[in-house]
Amino acid sequence: MRWLLPLFLASACYSGQKVSTDINKEWRGRKLSQLQAEWGQASTSEASTEGKVHRWTITHHHFSLPSAQGSLRISPEGVDLYAEARGGRSSTSKTEVVALTSAEELILDMKGPSLRWGAPSDANLRSGLLLGFHAGMGRLDDTSTPLPSGGLYIGGMLGPRVGLVGSFSLTSGKDEAGGAMGMAWALAPTYWFDSRFSVRGGPAMILAFDPGFEDPGLEAGVDATASYALVRSGSFVLDLRLDATAGPNTQFGTLGVGVNLN
Repeated sequence: MRWLLPLFLASACYSGQKVSTDINKEWRGRKLSQLQAEWGQASTSEASTEGKVHRWTITHHHFSLPSAQGSLRISPEGVDLYAEARGGRSSTSKTEVVALTSAEELILDMKGPSLRWGAPSDANLRSGLLLGFHAGMGRLDDTSTPLPSGGLYIGGMLGPRVGLVGSFSLTSGKDEAGGAMGMAWALAPTYWFDSRFSVRGGPAMILAFDPGFEDPGLEAGVDATASYALVRSGSFVLDLRLDATAGPNTQFGTLGVGVNLN
């Protein structure tokens, strides 16, 4: 389980203010109408000497419950009694993003923690945790019959287009001698060429069984994936993907669909 630690650390590498800075850059030069379509109408809009200022604001309400504490100590010298009660408290805070637009309603500048609202839907940018699984038909070495296969991965983003994930894949096949199986564990970077197409590749440890589930073999190899997002809505992605694994004595792969959060 030690390999999970760098993956969770990776998910924290690109988050918070770093992401908001890049989201703000993505919105600059785009039309106000697109921003309003994805974020909704601004809380306030007002004219300024540089253009028009639009503010998106969320108010957060914080509450604390009443509490009490006390103590009693009895000794030959006397009785020491302490008691204290505190009432509940409430407070508010605001999260605000400001966009400056031109007379042509183009976004000139944007400031604030925009991660809460998000990047343009067509932007090649993602952040935080990466998680997904896939299923399809797999082919193992020279077995004659493909069988259902699949895999999963978990990791995090290192930048707006580069992530690091740990993955597991399982591919099955069958021929006259019986069923066969190949498994692989890999640690690999993922790169998005655009908002829908990505590739992944890296070293892998492979465990394979010959037909009849005989002669298990363990070897080092490589694991690679190419995927295309058929549906992308926020962080949810449904993709078409090809996963392939190869070692000195074993090759297998799966063509199928994946469900992802990225």
